[in-house]
Amino acid sequence: MANQASVSNNYTLGRGEVFFARFIGATQNPAGERYIGNTPELSLTIEQEVLDHFSSDHGIREKDESIALQVNRTGTMSTDNINTDNVALFFFGEASTVTEAGGVITETLAAVEQGLHYQLGISSTRPAGAKGISHSDDSNSTAAVVVTGDSNSAATYVLDTDYTIDPELGRLFVVEGGGIADGTNLEVTFTVRESSYSRVISGSQPVEGAMRFIAFNPTGDDIDYYFPWVKVSPNGDYALKSDEWQTIPFNIEVLKRSDREAIYADGRPAFS
Repeated sequence: MANQASVSNNYTLGRGEVFFARFIGATQNPAGERYIGNTPELSLTIEQEVLDHFSSDHGIREKDESIALQVNRTGTMSTDNINTDNVALFFFGEASTVTEAGGVITETLAAVEQGLHYQLGISSTRPAGAKGISHSDDSNSTAAVVVTGDSNSAATYVLDTDYTIDPELGRLFVVEGGGIADGTNLEVTFTVRESSYSRVISGSQPVEGAMRFIAFNPTGDDIDYYFPWVKVSPNGDYALKSDEWQTIPFNIEVLKRSDREAIYADGRPAFS
């Protein structure tokens, strides 16, 4: 029996880091590449649709041509690095930092009920409400919060007896059995501290950019992949509460730019 040709097998256990660069504005120019974080899963799927032709003149039909009509390149990725940039990708949105200038707010809570929580400071400029309620001197005291009846009432109410305040989240709770009767209109005056916090605002379109995978395989040759144009969108459930580590799943659509190929797979350089 002839000797089998010698083959060097490159058995590989895949590991590596994923980077994503959003396109700048309406261009296809990528910004700097951001490390996604730990990615337990990254996989690609490439499917081709073909049109076959068969010769039918003699005997059985024989395939004599096959033409590719289209190719679809997709993938999936998951990360357990739960930061605002990754959350923004899941919600088609962008991450930003909100700077709160602070100030005094007076508002009316209509027809409150005992046992319910009320978010303070909701407005068109603060859709989720105010955070960081305190004295104007930036102490953490809740004494600066004043709760009274509305303009038709002279009633005043007592902190921790009739209501409680969560100063960090800006939430008022009407104590059950306290002096604030169901249906009461409350006037609440409070001071919002100067602060900053992260925010993600959802969007409606997949996020576009360039993606890079840099291999760090424990065994097998390192092959690095670059995708000049991808669209990233959510893929399934993002469990906000469970007994497992939070993981954000994504779909990846790999597209071909007019001036570049869809995928570049590069080995590491060898120097002479």
